[in-house]
Amino acid sequence: MLRLFVSVAVLAALAAGCGSDDPKPSAASAPTATPEHVEPAETDEHRFQTGHSAAVRKYYGDSHANSPEGDVEAEYHQPPRPAQGGIGDTITLTGSNIGVRMRVTVTAVEDSVSASRPPRAGKRYVAVKLRLRNTGIAVLDGEQREAVLKFQGGNVPVVLGVKADCSNGFDGTVRIGDEAPAKGCLLFELPRSARPRELQFALETVPAEVGGRWRLR
Repeated sequence: MLRLFVSVAVLAALAAGCGSDDPKPSAASAPTATPEHVEPAETDEHRFQTGHSAAVRKYYGDSHANSPEGDVEAEYHQPPRPAQGGIGDTITLTGSNIGVRMRVTVTAVEDSVSASRPPRAGKRYVAVKLRLRNTGIAVLDGEQREAVLKFQGGNVPVVLGVKADCSNGFDGTVRIGDEAPAKGCLLFELPRSARPRELQFALETVPAEVGGRWRLR
């Protein structure tokens, strides 16, 4: 009888140990859910540099942020690169028409230049010499109206229709294709005591204030 009781106890113990081969994981060993990966929101900030003004950021904004890769409109709607420079430096500018892109270099500043029309009383002409090389797929054709010369206490727009020895056609309509760089100068009428500090220049109808900026002193 005792032997029978022991056998039954052994069989009960074996039955209790039978079941799934995979033990139920404890709360401590349960795998932690991996949070879903979230792509960062698209931003247009990569198009801008520290020197780009608020006006540049607003003008070039995010109008082309979601354009397809390689979109030609986005390629030719870019802020100045680099944002600013000095005499001898080159800034790449795009125009208001698709395909217009120029490498613009301020090469020199000439003070009190003679011109086809004398300046007004108490004024003199300052010439800013430029070199423009076409790197786009379109011809630049028109007057260079979007240019401003800043000095302490104010600024003046470019003077058109007045020719100096260095003008080389920049006093009127300029046509620049993909040939050799075009060289000329822009004239500004400043008060006699004013010292030029900065040129702001843009192509076509892009406002001068969102164009390239060159320190002149």
